[in-house]
Amino acid sequence: MPSFDSSKLGESVTGNFLDLPKGIRNNIYEKVLAVPHPIYLFQEPNSRVETFAPEKPSRWLAILLTNRQICHEASVILYGTNHFHLVDTTQQQLGLLRSFLDCIGSVNAASLSHLCINFPVTEEVDGQTGEVKLRDDSLQSLKLLRERCTNLSKLETLVHNKSNSVFRETGDSLEKALFSINAQLKAISSLEKVVVRVVARDEVPTTIAKNIMQGLGWVLSDDGNQNQ
Repeated sequence: MPSFDSSKLGESVTGNFLDLPKGIRNNIYEKVLAVPHPIYLFQEPNSRVETFAPEKPSRWLAILLTNRQICHEASVILYGTNHFHLVDTTQQQLGLLRSFLDCIGSVNAASLSHLCINFPVTEEVDGQTGEVKLRDDSLQSLKLLRERCTNLSKLETLVHNKSNSVFRETGDSLEKALFSINAQLKAISSLEKVVVRVVARDEVPTTIAKNIMQGLGWVLSDDGNQNQ
């Protein structure tokens, strides 16, 4: 019986796949790697970033292990077509975001198109009644998105009991705070859509706040739907 070299068969199959036009390969990557639900990111203290992807296919990421070229091409699709949701609702979300971007590397970070983070948190300026500013962790998170997620087109922000500080403001203070947040978002040059999802249950935001946000072009949702 003639000898059989399985490694050569693998090389042949890989070579045949890479002979396909780039557009066809990208369609295949998308069918394999795109999932219909958000990919949830979380991190325990002193641990690596972990993910939870509902209804992900069996051996979902196996294609990334094929060879270097396929891994590179498929990773662009993986990070560019899926919706990544940072689960942490505390100030530690900045650390989760930074760890995630460090973990996937600069090329993949630049491929991200859809993220969900906490709504930016504001705080009073010391000694200046009625003046507010973005809390440092929120400011740094938006800076990371601006500098490293250069293809980010859709940003969802969650308003919950730990990120609703801006909506305690009234009058001019409320308007200035929301305009300040909008200025930071506009600095993310690739950003096309901002969605504000309200999961807080303490009568925020008010109708006035909603009107201001809609005037800024933000999409508002309080139904918990992840598919807008």
